[in-house]
Amino acid sequence: MTLTSWLEWAWYSIALSAILLGWVWTIVLYIAGGKFMARLEERPLGDDDDYLWVFLVPALNEGVTIADSVARLRSVNVKNKIALVINDGSDDDTGEVLERIGGPDLAVLTRVAPNARKGKAAALNNALEFLQENVLSSPRYEQWTPDRTIVVIVDADGRLAADAPSYVAGHFTNPRLAGVQVRVAIYNQESWLTRMQAQEFKIFGGLFQVGRSEWGTAFMGGNGQFNRLSALTSVAGPEGPWSDFLTEDQELGLRLLERGWVCEHEPRTNVSQQGLNSRRKLYRQRTRWMQGNLQVIGSASRLHAYHLTGLRRFDAMMTLFMPLLQIIVGSAVIIALLAALIFQVPLFPFGNVWALLFTVALTFGPLGMGVIVSARGLGWRGIWPVMKLFPSYYAYIWFMWPVVFLGLFRQLKGTKTGSTHLSGERGF
Repeated sequence: MTLTSWLEWAWYSIALSAILLGWVWTIVLYIAGGKFMARLEERPLGDDDDYLWVFLVPALNEGVTIADSVARLRSVNVKNKIALVINDGSDDDTGEVLERIGGPDLAVLTRVAPNARKGKAAALNNALEFLQENVLSSPRYEQWTPDRTIVVIVDADGRLAADAPSYVAGHFTNPRLAGVQVRVAIYNQESWLTRMQAQEFKIFGGLFQVGRSEWGTAFMGGNGQFNRLSALTSVAGPEGPWSDFLTEDQELGLRLLERGWVCEHEPRTNVSQQGLNSRRKLYRQRTRWMQGNLQVIGSASRLHAYHLTGLRRFDAMMTLFMPLLQIIVGSAVIIALLAALIFQVPLFPFGNVWALLFTVALTFGPLGMGVIVSARGLGWRGIWPVMKLFPSYYAYIWFMWPVVFLGLFRQLKGTKTGSTHLSGERGF
């Protein structure tokens, strides 16, 4: 075997292994998710009156929308609640609007320069400190212990379902539960791009997050996350529980798992948000997420925690290293295209069974297979929804593939890191 042939064989083997691993784990998560959903339906709803619900709302120049945001939170069906809005250095009338709509259920943290606009993590950490020192310390809230205080992150444009605490409360009856992420929906499905983002979030929540919930390894995802205050303080560093990562919530979830907490997903309720209609803004958002995912790989040593064993550890590892699998498969795509264009190597090598298997697996890869979540609970009737959705979602996967390498380029280049700013593109 020549060196070229050996390298070709080695690369095909690595890429094919990555693809097949993705296929197998997608099926495993689908089965695990079915088990979790069955148990979830049998679990009684909790009593939301057992908890104090604190809604943290980061706001930067949200003068037009902040009144509606607070009004929606006031309509959430729960008795014990407070909305804490973080006015992070706004230079519009956000502060004036908040002062005008004030009330006993609304607290405002006003951040000013030079401390303002330092990223979402800094704002949330400051808000948690403010909550503990200036709000929960008052006689009105002295009955609420950290175990019974639930901190909820809601973006200024987020629309949390009024019944969300009722569904989430049932999860927190487990004293080991640190957090619950509710399903994220897109409310402006007016274009192909926003409809595909809605499907993407549906797959992420309904397949990956629900499957991971079977082992208590679901990750928090920003908008619509419910965290037990005692869990947050148990993993807090000098600055607070949120670290300066582009995907600070993913890194927070990893530290919670390391400390022995469990996290779950709640698919029966949701928070809806605005999808991005601009390809440029969507690429910028997802490039940032990809770079953040690569940053968190540096925390892989946390996977050795003795609390993480068996499938819990393997699933956390799969979640953490998924960007590397995407890079491997993406590189294989580029190599295959270059080989076809420059060296006239056919994309479908029918004369080589090994190469043909690789190409077919690559073409219909595991990411596209995620549409099977549309068939859950429908039996044979679910085949048609999956078949109908697959071509469009498959096209979206390839449309979004460049962000894998854009994020890798930013990380290798050493582009300045930091958690997501409160303005600009929002998202799950």
